[in-house]
Amino acid sequence: MNKIKVVNNRIIPFISDDVSTYDNSIIFKENGNYFIEYIASRDIDISINICDNKCIHLFEYSSNENVSFNINYELGNNSSLILSKFYSNNKCNDYSIINLNKKGANVKYNFSCICDNDNFYKIDIHHLDKDTSSDIFNRVIAKENSSNYFDINSYVDNGIKNCYLNQSTKIVSLGGSANRVNPNMFISEDDVTAIHSSTIGSINEDDLFYLMSKGINYSDSVKLIVKGMILSNINPDMEYREKILNILDTIGGE
Repeated sequence: MNKIKVVNNRIIPFISDDVSTYDNSIIFKENGNYFIEYIASRDIDISINICDNKCIHLFEYSSNENVSFNINYELGNNSSLILSKFYSNNKCNDYSIINLNKKGANVKYNFSCICDNDNFYKIDIHHLDKDTSSDIFNRVIAKENSSNYFDINSYVDNGIKNCYLNQSTKIVSLGGSANRVNPNMFISEDDVTAIHSSTIGSINEDDLFYLMSKGINYSDSVKLIVKGMILSNINPDMEYREKILNILDTIGGE
């Protein structure tokens, strides 16, 4: 397994022919599956670079206290990034910048999180060449008394043709929480396909009724729905699946 650790805000050096690191930058040079885990980090500022014609499956995991992220994703010609992220932090301020720099670059951004306290998530997606595409899927469980703000911005300038943009955010509240989604698409070109959807609500009552009609109690029914929503968006491997399930087992039935 190609695991990269970021400890105390710094990338731990390692030797690999497929990946280079320097000055808190990561360069993926070969196709493959990779993992980044953030450990004991509070102020993370890194750059992730995908070389031309490479397809990268990247999983990011963070379960910390108060943490701030500033992550730049740079994609080259005909490169592909399938990104799955899971956060369960006490407080989080997350700024992700995705630059589709060259023709044919594409990203699928799958973000699942459990939100406590106050959280701010900003995602900027820049389509900087033609034939680029972006899919943004956020799946959020908002715990009681949390405050969660998502600011999502997709950009296409005039002359950047044949681009595809998709934003989809779903926030499920497990009690009284303050949630807001601000989906923006700044498009100056007609030859673009753009889709967005945002929903904020509580656990679906029909789903709860169905599970409870099968003899499953309320708390366990909530946990099953939450697990399905979070895990289906990111599809972690067995190691991280176990870690995430342990976190999800502590919630439900609020």
